[in-house]
Amino acid sequence: MATSTFERKIEINDTKSLKKLIDVMNDIVPTTPLSKHPFSNAERERSERLLEQCLSRSKQ
Repeated sequence: MATSTFERKIEINDTKSLKKLIDVMNDIVPTTPLSKHPFSNAERERSERLLEQCLSRSKQ
C-alpha cells in the first residue's frame, strides 16, 4: 500500500488569527473526559449487529 508524507508551511498573517492560535494553545486541557461510555449498551449491540451484516455481505 502506498503512503505519502509531506510538510506544509502554515503562515498566520493577521493579529486576530494569531491571538486565536495563542488562546487555543494556552487553554487548559480538561482533566476528565466528557464521557467514559459514549454509547449505551443497546447502541453498541446495534452497531455490532450492523457490522456483522456488512461483513457477511462482503464475503459473498
